Amino acid sequence: GWMPLPPYIGRKSDEEDNARYQTVFARASGALAAPTAGLHFTPQILSEISHTFITLHVGIGTFLPVRSENLAEHRMLAESFLISAQAAN
Repeated sequence: GWMPLPPYIGRKSDEEDNARYQTVFARASGALAAPTAGLHFTPQILSEISHTFITLHVGIGTFLPVRSENLAEHRMLAESFLISAQAAN
């Protein structure tokens, strides 16, 4: 398979993208796309903030455009996640 890139990248993915689009806190495989909101974290930043880990498997639906003026009409696709009891407390 291939890893989907956000539309603004404007090209097909390549082997280097498997490392480029990986967060420093990723532990479990299963996501279809990178959680791009976490790409700016470095090991140093992560060590300096208080954190509890959860798992979110970003789905292919993250790349679907919003086609409705009314956001309540936009259908979101499901994504898998795992929140431990420790993280929830």
